[in-house]
Amino acid sequence: MGEANNNSSGVYRFLVVIVIFSLLYWVLAGKMLAIYSDVEKVAEQKSKEDFFTSVSHIRHQWMRDKHPEVFIKLVGQSDLASVGELKALVNENGFVTKILSTPNSQCDGLFENLQSMTLSEVSSEEILDHGQVIGCKYVKNSKILFKYLFLNGIVSNS
Repeated sequence: MGEANNNSSGVYRFLVVIVIFSLLYWVLAGKMLAIYSDVEKVAEQKSKEDFFTSVSHIRHQWMRDKHPEVFIKLVGQSDLASVGELKALVNENGFVTKILSTPNSQCDGLFENLQSMTLSEVSSEEILDHGQVIGCKYVKNSKILFKYLFLNGIVSNS
């Protein structure tokens, strides 16, 4: 009889330990997912801000020189895809429309060179108006990361 009591008490302890670990896992997993979500939001916002800063810098350079091709030196940061000098084509308003020093498509080249997020995480789409490309839309996980319009240089979430 004593041996059966020890066996049932051992099983009971084992089940209690499993329940406690399950509860801890459930609580901690929820917190980790929330932290991961917050980190993703910060990375997406940084990407948009980097892109806007780059577009503004190129326009500033254009305002000074008034050339349709703008050369900018890239600062050696570990999170940039390109190093050295970047050659950008700007429109008549001074807003960048294409990166000339990349073999990528128009929108992919802009994304890859003007912010720090990797292109593999994002898909790009051209925004068309009457068959003419007027901007780019960047999508991550079926959600719009941001849009960029060539005509006025607006970088927006919608």
